[in-house]
Amino acid sequence: MLLALGGCADQGKQREAELTDLLSWLQGSYDNRAQADADAQKAGHAPRERIALLVMPVYVPRVGKHVLYAQESAADDPRRVMSERLFSFDIDEKRGIVGLVFDFVEPRRWRDGQNNPEIFTSVVTQDVSPSGCELLWHRAGQQFIANVDPKRCRVPPGGPGGNAAELGPDYLNVAGFQFRRSR
Repeated sequence: MLLALGGCADQGKQREAELTDLLSWLQGSYDNRAQADADAQKAGHAPRERIALLVMPVYVPRVGKHVLYAQESAADDPRRVMSERLFSFDIDEKRGIVGLVFDFVEPRRWRDGQNNPEIFTSVVTQDVSPSGCELLWHRAGQQFIANVDPKRCRVPPGGPGGNAAELGPDYLNVAGFQFRRSR
């Protein structure tokens, strides 16, 4: 019995370490310029829009312990903001690292939150709504892979296959976009 408890403690420490890595890798600035440029070279293919993504930690006690703010904007015009979201992460003893994306009910209220991160301490649960399903993150070598939990979320027939997201030390692939860490 003591060996089983020790194994659980070791697994808990490993998941904490993985969560720490996931959070530190995810923070930063990204863009999909390389993907958009490659798309522009393909004949008969409409070029993908160039997008910049900023991800930073914020203190949002009513949403979770490990929360990141993400703002998506046009890569050529940071004033043209496309979305603001919160990413919340936690550890579930049985399922591992669980991530949830939240949309803001009034997005303009939180726009450019990176310039005033203290604003997020006032977020209450009525200010956000979950966007999509929980994602289960796991480490696979030098990357993290996220997938939808099929027991808690149904993907419609013909829906997206493969991984919901992939994260490495210098890239983030999500929803068909290939973001690379910006300088």
